Amino acid sequence: MERFPHAVGTDIEVDVTDREQVQRFLRTENPDLVFHCAAAKHAPDGELDPAHVSRVNIDGTRNILESDGRVVLASTCKACDPETAYGASKLIAERMTLNAGGTVARFFNVIETQGNVFEIWANTPEPEPLKAMPCWRYFIHLDRAVELMDECSRLPTGRYAVNPPAAEYIPDLARKLYPTRQIVEVPPRRGDRIREPLHANSETATEMGGLLRVTSPHDC
Repeated sequence: MERFPHAVGTDIEVDVTDREQVQRFLRTENPDLVFHCAAAKHAPDGELDPAHVSRVNIDGTRNILESDGRVVLASTCKACDPETAYGASKLIAERMTLNAGGTVARFFNVIETQGNVFEIWANTPEPEPLKAMPCWRYFIHLDRAVELMDECSRLPTGRYAVNPPAAEYIPDLARKLYPTRQIVEVPPRRGDRIREPLHANSETATEMGGLLRVTSPHDC
């Protein structure tokens, strides 16, 4: 589901997979700009139900792109050489958005999102050990992700990402945040990569201040 701000300040909840509902909203509101953040975003869940991921992330994006306004798509580093249904669905959504003249904001792991590892650790009671996968991840804060979406609304059609700090090794990060807790390394979940890439093998990342513009020979 995605919430679109109404012109008078109320919220209208629109199911992006319901084409008629989306069209009705777009005809009524006729937005100049749409920030498309609706997604089925949990990669392990997507491996269990790829059809649901495709319906939300691909069909939902197709419906949003029928807007006459410009679309800014929230995407993910998991669209780089995807190994999961989630990542593949977001790569397709990216291509659809670029083909329609929109802009893609490609996020790394947003620290404040629901179900993140920091939330899991904070909710793990003592004396239970903290679980950490032996993986490297890039992180950005929610306010930087919001800034990226805003910046993308004013940038030319293309794919953009924050130029992130160095990747963190998750067990070391857990030890740094919780020096007195026991840390137990656990195997990656289905679909988890040891390292998330900055860009796909076929893509090129060009620095633009604090941003990366990510281009692919497959882009139109």
